[in-house]
Amino acid sequence: MMDLHRLNEMTNPNKWDNPEWMKIHRELESYSVDKHCFSESKEYAYRKGWEWTQCIWGLHTLGAIDAKAKGLGVGAGHEPILYYLADHIAEVTGTDLYGNENWTNNAIGGNEANPSILENSDEFCDRGYDKSKLQLLNMNGTDLKFDNKTFDFVWSLSSIEHFGGHKKAKESMKEMARVTKKNGIVAVATEFILTPNCKDHPEFFTKELLEKYIINASPQLQLVHEMNYELPSLEYLMDPIMMHLDGDVHRIRHHIILNDGRVQWTSIICFFRKL
Repeated sequence: MMDLHRLNEMTNPNKWDNPEWMKIHRELESYSVDKHCFSESKEYAYRKGWEWTQCIWGLHTLGAIDAKAKGLGVGAGHEPILYYLADHIAEVTGTDLYGNENWTNNAIGGNEANPSILENSDEFCDRGYDKSKLQLLNMNGTDLKFDNKTFDFVWSLSSIEHFGGHKKAKESMKEMARVTKKNGIVAVATEFILTPNCKDHPEFFTKELLEKYIINASPQLQLVHEMNYELPSLEYLMDPIMMHLDGDVHRIRHHIILNDGRVQWTSIICFFRKL
């Protein structure tokens, strides 16, 4: 069975058996308008809900979340993490290409960068939160307009693969490292290819590409512990979401593995410490 306390891993439905993790999962749901991403049971586990919860749980585990902290989200869209952090740290800044037609209208998920959030952030939160702590900015993830060592932690979840290819993802990793304080945390999730012998995907990552363009992108970032590449169990691998078929992909059963007719993938998350 997958480790219930592991940080660096692929989407792990067994985290639903971790009471501390589930406490954060339920609290994040209270901020989210995307209720389909949350569930009480791993039978209905959803990959995005896992990413959001794993990120916050990991940041808590590593001691990054406290009342004095400043956090930055890169490609953050309207993630519930933004609103959660507004109630838990001193200052949270969310960045994305809000309103960019090539991204906002993208069928894969660019609707998360709806420009209306810049004028009315309440539209994307399902409860009250400390508005004074949240700032949202239109910004490219490969060119962060902040001074060096500005933030105590930075996160980016399933966005970096859409920044223009693997080399652009590496640029973003370097930028996130640059704006993070010494001993700060960088948390990055991305799309991890499960299909054997796939070497030429323009955006997603095989193990080799992940290690080249994400894990070893910056000499300033060191994994908090070794990556674990254990796959989700067979019941999930054999029952993926078929993205290339017609119909609503927000099905009732689990939403862990995805397949677009070319490759099969899931999420993987990496936590780094700034040296």
